[in-house]
Amino acid sequence: MLIAVVVLVPISFVKTSDRGATHDYFPEELKGRIKSETAGYSDEEIVKYSLDLTAELLRFTRANALKEGKANCVGYAQLCSNICNYAFAGSHSKARTKPVVGYIEICGIDACKVAYALAPAKDKNFVKNHDFVEYHHQDGTTSFFDPSIYDVSFGLHGD
Repeated sequence: MLIAVVVLVPISFVKTSDRGATHDYFPEELKGRIKSETAGYSDEEIVKYSLDLTAELLRFTRANALKEGKANCVGYAQLCSNICNYAFAGSHSKARTKPVVGYIEICGIDACKVAYALAPAKDKNFVKNHDFVEYHHQDGTTSFFDPSIYDVSFGLHGD
């Protein structure tokens, strides 16, 4: 018998810099799908849709190979942000997203620093920081969300 225990702990995203466009992979065939499937969606529905579509299209791996459907946190953040912004533009929303670099803070502890300290030398570069998405709401507020953690946690994907 498998018993799952859910522990609720405070998790936050801390931005240290903008990532910029590192992966411009955004297949043309997706544009029609996104436009038709997000028609009439609110901004929050677009974000949820973008998380779900990114999880559908990608599987988490160490290296980015977006055309093969594989990505690490950098590729996830870039593709999800592209999907969001395309859908926002189609709905004439002023909301915008962008991929950013930072770290995950769990109970006030920088999870990337802990992972870096514990990682073997060959993995240190991979865990030194984390990419996620910065979301600029229409009302001027900003929040963050993480498509790679969403996929691994809720999309049940990953290698």
